[in-house]
Amino acid sequence: MEEARQLEKAGKHAEALKLYRTLTRGKRLNADAYNRMMVILRKQKQYKTELEVIRRAIAAAEAAVAANRKAIGERDQDSAALSRKLADSLGLLNDEGLPVYEDPQVTAWRKREAVVEKRIRSAGSRR
Repeated sequence: MEEARQLEKAGKHAEALKLYRTLTRGKRLNADAYNRMMVILRKQKQYKTELEVIRRAIAAAEAAVAANRKAIGERDQDSAALSRKLADSLGLLNDEGLPVYEDPQVTAWRKREAVVEKRIRSAGSRR
């Protein structure tokens, strides 16, 4: 991550993007790498590519949450069932049993996704 930041500071955006992409291909969610990719693409006004990165980041975050829930459920089923009942009674789960609360990072990505989609639409209507 540090090497990519140095490349970015040196103005070598293409090389930095390659490193950030490599970092996002790991099994763990690397929100910082996704954020830096979005910033570089935004500065270069590559909105369609930025939109793809945003969507991949959201999908990766949702997959990480699902994998975490699955791992907890497999480790201790009784505790997971009790936790689900408690969360449901406190109103922390929606009708599908998914958490109502969303990570603030994902919320920010969703807002940025809407802004980028609007910008792409407005650029398309000007032509």
